[in-house]
Amino acid sequence: MPLDVSDIDLQRTLFRFLTKSARKGELADREAATKRFPPEADAIDLDEIADGMQARLSTPYPHAPDLRGLLRGASEAELVAMQSFDWVTVGIYAFGLPPTKTRSGTAESSVHRALKEWVASNGDALNAPPGSVGVTERWFPSGDESDAAFIGETESLIVEVRPAGAEAHELQQALFTLVKMRAVRQAELSLDGRDDGVRATLVLEDEPDSIVCELADDLGVAIFVR
Repeated sequence: MPLDVSDIDLQRTLFRFLTKSARKGELADREAATKRFPPEADAIDLDEIADGMQARLSTPYPHAPDLRGLLRGASEAELVAMQSFDWVTVGIYAFGLPPTKTRSGTAESSVHRALKEWVASNGDALNAPPGSVGVTERWFPSGDESDAAFIGETESLIVEVRPAGAEAHELQQALFTLVKMRAVRQAELSLDGRDDGVRATLVLEDEPDSIVCELADDLGVAIFVR
């Protein structure tokens, strides 16, 4: 049974990928972008979704840079315009996206972003499924996005990261978030009659206390300390 993935879900997913690429000054990788979509959407036309996304932006933000250029090859001047635009506000009001928050209520920190990008580039350290490619912000049908994920042919690995200084309650929340996304991924696979293995790992920069370790063991979530 295929999932009913709405256009707005796809636009939100592509929006996140394109805006993050714009802010980092990198041209979008179409293959990497597609991996952020649910498997049932493998055959989608990214250009068509980007067209719909741009149409949605054009009325409330007529002067917004054209993000479609990231998929089709943007000039240096266009990249500068994209990187300087307030995409957080656009995402909130045009797409209903909550801004990424830390416990202090500020935007995602550079150390958190760096850690999840390290994870996506170092699957071997986490025993990622063979042949899988790591991505950040992988979309799930529940509306959640994991910090990182590795989707293989017969196994998936879902990862949340918490940099140094994270408090115990944050780590506990991360563990339960992983349990939720693991269950969603299993349900997602079951619709196709598959029972692939799904693992969950919490990546930290500090050794967790014994309470967090015991909870992780009880929930079947691995902890990796970088």
